[in-house]
This record gives sequence, C-alpha cells and structure tokens, in this order.
Amino acid sequence: MAQLSPDKYLSVLDDLLSKGQPVQVSVRGMSMFPLLMKGDVVLVKPVTYEALCKGDIVVFERNDIWVAHRLVRKSDGNLQTYGDGNRLVDPPLPFGRVKGVVEKVVQSRWWLARWATRWPGRALAYTCGITGPGLWLLGRIASKLYRMFNKGN
Repeated sequence: MAQLSPDKYLSVLDDLLSKGQPVQVSVRGMSMFPLLMKGDVVLVKPVTYEALCKGDIVVFERNDIWVAHRLVRKSDGNLQTYGDGNRLVDPPLPFGRVKGVVEKVVQSRWWLARWATRWPGRALAYTCGITGPGLWLLGRIASKLYRMFNKGN
C-alpha cells in the first residue's frame, strides 16, 4: 500500500473535516506538554467560531503544518492561542486557518492526557502566563533526563 505524502495526507484530513467528519490525528510536538505529548492520538472535529470556548484545544494551520494549541481569547474573528508548555502566546490567528477542535484524547501513554480537554486542562487558558513558562522549563528538564537515561537504547 502506498504511503501518502504529508501534503496529500493533510488535504485528505481537511476534506473530511470540511464534510463534517471528525478525524484522528497523531500529536508530533511537545508544545502542549504535559497534557499532550508526541505520539498521543486526538480526535479533531469541525467547529464554528461561535462554538469555540476559552480553554478549547484548537487545531490550525501554520507554515504548512497543523498545530494544536489552547484557545486563550477570541475577538473579531481572530483567536489568541497558546501551547500549554510554551513560554509565549502565539501571534493572532484568523479563524479561517482553524481546522477544528480537539474533542478528546483517543490514545496516550500518559495518564495526564485524559485531562487535556477537561478541567483542569481547560483551566490552563486562565493561567498560561504563569504555567506556560513553568511547564516549558519542566519539559526541557524531562527531555534532557529522558535522553540521558536512554542514551544506550
């Protein structure tokens, strides 16, 4: 079976979402640490601007990749998002770049993932100025420890 190119894969996902179908997507980065981590699988569903709420995990396109970050604020058709484990808030995002919203975590090796779309995960939208830099630092330390202990593997 032939493998789809990344562009074609995202195009297929985009098409399904535009038809109202939810899609499962694998998390690739660590910007949502500690609630979502690389390898987790999330269910993304289509969403309207009006249905978005502070604390939702919004999936959007930036630089030809899909990003999942928490909604901090919405105003005049634009969104302000933030990765739970990032130090800085993202630049304003026009709603037109939104692909959908994470409805739930389908698969994760990490027990904290179950809270990503519920409280206390949603509460991070209210505390991101403090928790973001702290979680970013924690993620850096955890990553270095992981590499240190898995050097020989």
